Amino acid sequence: MAPVKLLGTQGLTRQYGGLIAVNDVDFNLYEDRIHAIIGPNGAGKTTLVSMICGRTPSSSGRINFKGKDITRLSSAKRVQAGIVYTFQVTSIFGNLSCFENVALSAQRTLREQPEGRASLEKWGMVSEIEIEKAVSKYLLKVGLEGIESQIASTLPYGHQKLLEVAMGLAAGPELLILDEPTQGLAESEIDNLIQLIRDISKSVNVLLIEHNMEVVFNLAEHVTVMDNGSILAEGTPSEIENNPAVQDSYLGN
Repeated sequence: MAPVKLLGTQGLTRQYGGLIAVNDVDFNLYEDRIHAIIGPNGAGKTTLVSMICGRTPSSSGRINFKGKDITRLSSAKRVQAGIVYTFQVTSIFGNLSCFENVALSAQRTLREQPEGRASLEKWGMVSEIEIEKAVSKYLLKVGLEGIESQIASTLPYGHQKLLEVAMGLAAGPELLILDEPTQGLAESEIDNLIQLIRDISKSVNVLLIEHNMEVVFNLAEHVTVMDNGSILAEGTPSEIENNPAVQDSYLGN
């Protein structure tokens, strides 16, 4: 069966004055695979995904998601469409509890479920029981069960990253974008995160930006290499690892 395209960009470009951060990129993402974007610092990876999720407007080009043009949609509308982005630097609400952090995402998702299940939902409200069930579900999913009442800023850094993943999952994504998820993590934490991402990918499409090549080649089924704002190469991890152009520009260094 031919792979199903989930997302595609055509001629996507982002220019800052005379600097072209992303240059005329055609990028395709297919369902049911972990897709990684790699490349040296300044290659345009984060700018590309920032345009995909709506945080950065494109200078030109188009973005299609599930067959619909989302180029002009706001970042909030793209979250509603199913594109969720977790930041390179954690964006949790440090002064709130872990429960409150995840509940903020879960509450919106529960509100958007089909109407008619309960009178509360009919008025755009969600019961406390539903929110508690959802929060417990996603904290358990990332291995943070039992810390609901803890203030988020007091968590170890690795647990803060996991909390952000829980928040992302609670938003109900069809595409979860993870930007440098292993940055700052200890080796044991990286091993746990690899297993978590592999588990998440069974039900959610994952786009990964990562500098740790061991993680990329362990997880990804398809890899896109960017350099100087353009796509240098694409293929399986084995094809990328043995690509002379990629070795010269990135892996060889």
